Amino acid sequence: MSTVIGIDGCRAGWIITQILDNQFLSFQIIENLNNDYLKKSNLSHIGIDIPLHLSNKGARLAEIEARRLLKKRACTIFSPPTLKALSEKNYIDACDVNFQECGRRISKQSWNLFPKIKEAQKFVENNLISKLEVFEIHPELSFMAMNDMNLIEASKKTDIGKEIRISLIKKFFPTFSFQSIRNKYKKNQVLDDDILDSVSVLWSTQRIVDNIAQFVPKDPEKINMRIYF
Repeated sequence: MSTVIGIDGCRAGWIITQILDNQFLSFQIIENLNNDYLKKSNLSHIGIDIPLHLSNKGARLAEIEARRLLKKRACTIFSPPTLKALSEKNYIDACDVNFQECGRRISKQSWNLFPKIKEAQKFVENNLISKLEVFEIHPELSFMAMNDMNLIEASKKTDIGKEIRISLIKKFFPTFSFQSIRNKYKKNQVLDDDILDSVSVLWSTQRIVDNIAQFVPKDPEKINMRIYF
């Protein structure tokens, strides 16, 4: 049987969520994407919260349209670097190159994600032969879709925002116990929102398999420059 998983970055590397046969959710943390678990032959679809296909111009229609949908939560969509800026070795040079190519410097958030973006790109390239399907997913769009496309204005870092998202997850995965997962891992390994985000990424990936997922933009620069939810 094929396996669908959702992946989100965390302090210890990446957190993976998988649906088991009994509809329970399984969680595990891997240090990097070059992990034996991801080389399993029965993996079919992977969703991951990281930009996978970058533009030479920096800004992608995917981010522009995602921000329009998220309105007050548009700040959760960061601008990925240009392909050329990604290859730079330090923050100052990356900022300069990005500014030359698209008129915008690199945010610290974007710079801190450079290693994971590079890792994800290498992972996708290495799996082209196996034809493993990997999709870019944004958790806030996924939670919005779980909520019938109604915006959740409360941040998941607040108590109320976290509880809203846990309730949404339990609508689709009734056996989900946030506290049991929280007790399993230390916070220096994975934060609360990383746990929730990995589930939302899994949920959207399953929607891709079921052919009911939504995505932006409808008319991307390239077919793979889409964010699914």
